[in-house]
Amino acid sequence: MVFNPFQDHNRYLDKDPKDMSLSELRMLLKIKRMDLQLGWNELEGKIKFWQRVARSLRESGILEKAKEGIQSYLQKDTPKE
Repeated sequence: MVFNPFQDHNRYLDKDPKDMSLSELRMLLKIKRMDLQLGWNELEGKIKFWQRVARSLRESGILEKAKEGIQSYLQKDTPKE
């Protein structure tokens, strides 16, 4: 029998760990580690995505143009003495 974590994990999550055998506890630990790894991989992917977006914006010069536009807008709004 091959364990499929995407289908078979439910039979371990419903059970109280006190009532599990040693092999079931090992399997539960493996499931928890896999869930943690998947979550970590998802977080890393999101961070890398936003890093790529920021790098693209910086390299394209859009950020500089936006900064210049905001500065010129703020200079126009300040009252001249």
